[in-house]
Amino acid sequence: MKFIAKTTIIIALAIIANATAQAQFRFGVKGGITINELKWDKDIVSKENRAGFTAGLMVEAGLPVVGLGIDASVLYAHRQDDLYIEEGAQVTKLKRDYLDIPVNVKYKIQIPVLSKIISPFVTTGPDFALMLGDTDKGDFKSRKWNTSWNVGFGAELFRKVQIHANYGIGLTKAFEYIGKEVDSTPIKGKDKLWTITAAYLF
Repeated sequence: MKFIAKTTIIIALAIIANATAQAQFRFGVKGGITINELKWDKDIVSKENRAGFTAGLMVEAGLPVVGLGIDASVLYAHRQDDLYIEEGAQVTKLKRDYLDIPVNVKYKIQIPVLSKIISPFVTTGPDFALMLGDTDKGDFKSRKWNTSWNVGFGAELFRKVQIHANYGIGLTKAFEYIGKEVDSTPIKGKDKLWTITAAYLF
């Protein structure tokens, strides 16, 4: 049984290594807007969605499986939140800056004849965000690393421009509100955000 398991792992690693060696890489620039929402585990904190922005570099690796690839980016992301404590009694404006690293599996839908003009695609994968600057914002304390899971869709135009809409679901807490505790535990918040970007690939 152990021999079969080891053999399977070796074969899988060999396939991945071979696919990576044959991958076709393209690089590009990307920018867009984000609409952020902090989801809190208690009702004491309410919020209003606010728009931010993101910009940076991306790489796309097309694997030797038709339509399948990897899409990774290194982005600067600015997020904003208006938080209301105890039904609007106190307003806190949070401005956060991140080094954002999304890594997505991308599947392009190949349409005969039209693929040179437009290729729809879907994406999914993890997103790792490193907060830049101070992590303490008054009664709010942020997590230095924040992880989410992305699900998105988009289209590639003329094999050069990609328009992408992505929804990120927070897997780890982004903030703790320490101004007031419930059951002796801080109130925790997770990021949920839409990101809409345009990219140009060389």
